[in-house]
Amino acid sequence: MAIEDSSILFLPRDSFVNLITTTPALSMNMLADLSKRLRAFTIQIENLSLKEVPARLAAYILTLSAEQKPDRKRQQSSGQMVTLPISKAQLANLIGTTPETISRIFKKMADAQLIEVKTKDIFISDLEGLSELSESGRL
Repeated sequence: MAIEDSSILFLPRDSFVNLITTTPALSMNMLADLSKRLRAFTIQIENLSLKEVPARLAAYILTLSAEQKPDRKRQQSSGQMVTLPISKAQLANLIGTTPETISRIFKKMADAQLIEVKTKDIFISDLEGLSELSESGRL
Protein backbone atom coordinates (compact mmCIF):
# COMPACT_ATOMS: atom_id res chain seq x y z
CA MET A 1 0.00 0.00 0.00
CA ALA A 2 1.44 3.36 -1.06
CA ILE A 3 1.17 6.44 1.11
CA GLU A 4 0.42 8.51 -1.99
CA ASP A 5 -0.33 7.90 -5.65
CA SER A 6 2.75 6.63 -7.42
CA SER A 7 3.89 5.70 -10.90
CA ILE A 8 6.36 2.96 -11.72
CA LEU A 9 8.64 3.05 -14.73
CA PHE A 10 10.33 -0.11 -16.01
CA LEU A 11 13.50 0.15 -18.06
CA PRO A 12 15.04 -3.00 -19.55
CA ARG A 13 18.51 -3.53 -18.11
CA ASP A 14 20.36 -3.44 -21.43
CA SER A 15 18.68 -0.19 -22.48
CA PHE A 16 19.37 1.38 -19.10
CA VAL A 17 23.06 0.40 -19.10
CA ASN A 18 23.41 1.72 -22.64
CA LEU A 19 21.73 5.02 -21.62
CA ILE A 20 23.97 5.68 -18.62
CA THR A 21 27.06 4.63 -20.57
CA THR A 22 26.36 7.02 -23.42
CA THR A 23 25.15 9.88 -21.17
CA PRO A 24 27.74 10.63 -18.45
CA ALA A 25 25.73 13.61 -17.16
CA LEU A 26 22.82 11.29 -16.42
CA SER A 27 25.14 8.95 -14.52
CA MET A 28 26.49 11.85 -12.44
CA ASN A 29 22.97 13.14 -11.68
CA MET A 30 21.86 9.67 -10.61
CA LEU A 31 24.92 9.32 -8.40
CA ALA A 32 24.20 12.71 -6.78
CA ASP A 33 20.56 11.77 -6.17
CA LEU A 34 21.49 8.40 -4.69
CA SER A 35 24.04 10.11 -2.44
CA LYS A 36 21.37 12.53 -1.15
CA ARG A 37 19.02 9.63 -0.46
CA LEU A 38 21.74 7.70 1.36
CA ARG A 39 22.45 10.75 3.53
CA ALA A 40 18.73 11.15 4.31
CA PHE A 41 18.50 7.48 5.32
CA THR A 42 21.62 7.81 7.46
CA ILE A 43 20.06 10.77 9.28
CA GLN A 44 16.80 8.86 9.72
CA ILE A 45 18.62 5.85 11.19
CA GLU A 46 20.61 8.14 13.48
CA ASN A 47 17.39 9.82 14.64
CA LEU A 48 15.66 6.50 15.29
CA SER A 49 18.56 5.05 17.23
CA LEU A 50 19.91 8.04 19.14
CA LYS A 51 17.07 10.52 19.72
CA GLU A 52 14.21 10.32 22.17
CA VAL A 53 10.66 10.08 20.77
CA PRO A 54 9.79 13.78 21.38
CA ALA A 55 12.92 14.81 19.44
CA ARG A 56 12.05 12.47 16.57
CA LEU A 57 8.49 13.81 16.40
CA ALA A 58 9.70 17.43 16.52
CA ALA A 59 12.24 16.70 13.76
CA TYR A 60 9.49 15.14 11.63
CA ILE A 61 7.26 18.20 12.06
CA LEU A 62 10.18 20.47 11.13
CA THR A 63 10.84 18.34 8.03
CA LEU A 64 7.19 18.70 7.03
CA SER A 65 7.47 22.43 7.57
CA ALA A 66 10.41 22.60 5.17
CA GLU A 67 8.75 20.32 2.59
CA GLN A 68 5.32 21.94 2.55
CA LYS A 69 5.75 25.25 0.83
CA PRO A 70 4.05 27.93 2.87
CA ASP A 71 1.32 29.89 1.18
CA ARG A 72 -0.71 32.82 2.42
CA LYS A 73 -3.45 30.61 3.86
CA ARG A 74 -1.04 28.33 5.69
CA GLN A 75 1.57 30.80 6.90
CA GLN A 76 0.81 33.40 9.51
CA SER A 77 3.10 36.00 11.05
CA SER A 78 3.23 34.01 14.28
CA GLY A 79 3.95 30.57 12.79
CA GLN A 80 3.25 28.02 10.08
CA MET A 81 0.57 25.42 9.46
CA VAL A 82 1.58 21.95 8.25
CA THR A 83 -0.61 18.98 7.40
CA LEU A 84 0.25 15.41 8.33
CA PRO A 85 0.26 13.44 5.07
CA ILE A 86 -0.08 10.15 6.95
CA SER A 87 -2.17 8.75 9.80
CA LYS A 88 -1.01 8.81 13.41
CA ALA A 89 -0.52 5.04 13.22
CA GLN A 90 1.75 5.43 10.18
CA LEU A 91 3.58 8.31 11.86
CA ALA A 92 4.10 6.21 14.98
CA ASN A 93 5.49 3.39 12.86
CA LEU A 94 7.75 5.83 10.99
CA ILE A 95 9.36 7.22 14.14
CA GLY A 96 9.37 3.96 16.07
CA THR A 97 6.68 4.38 18.72
CA THR A 98 2.95 3.86 19.32
CA PRO A 99 -0.03 6.05 18.30
CA GLU A 100 -0.82 6.58 21.99
CA THR A 101 2.67 7.96 22.60
CA ILE A 102 2.28 10.27 19.60
CA SER A 103 -0.95 11.64 21.08
CA ARG A 104 0.66 12.17 24.51
CA ILE A 105 3.64 13.98 23.00
CA PHE A 106 1.38 16.16 20.84
CA LYS A 107 -0.49 17.09 24.03
CA LYS A 108 2.76 17.93 25.86
CA MET A 109 3.97 19.99 22.88
CA ALA A 110 0.66 21.87 22.86
CA ASP A 111 0.88 22.44 26.63
CA ALA A 112 4.38 23.84 26.11
CA GLN A 113 2.89 26.14 23.43
CA LEU A 114 5.15 24.79 20.69
CA ILE A 115 2.29 23.61 18.47
CA GLU A 116 -1.49 23.44 18.18
CA VAL A 117 -3.00 20.25 16.76
CA LYS A 118 -6.35 20.04 14.98
CA THR A 119 -6.82 16.58 13.44
CA LYS A 120 -4.16 16.42 10.69
CA ASP A 121 -3.30 20.13 10.79
CA ILE A 122 -0.46 21.26 13.04
CA PHE A 123 0.14 24.94 13.68
CA ILE A 124 3.76 25.58 14.65
CA SER A 125 3.60 28.49 17.09
CA ASP A 126 7.21 28.30 18.35
CA LEU A 127 9.56 27.24 15.57
CA GLU A 128 12.66 27.94 17.66
CA GLY A 129 11.35 25.92 20.61
CA LEU A 130 10.40 23.03 18.31
CA SER A 131 13.87 23.12 16.76
CA GLU A 132 15.44 23.05 20.23
CA LEU A 133 13.24 20.08 21.16
CA SER A 134 14.33 18.23 18.01
CA GLU A 135 17.93 18.57 19.19
CA SER A 136 17.60 18.05 22.95
CA GLY A 137 14.64 15.69 23.15
CA ARG A 138 13.57 17.29 26.42
CA LEU A 139 10.00 18.45 26.66
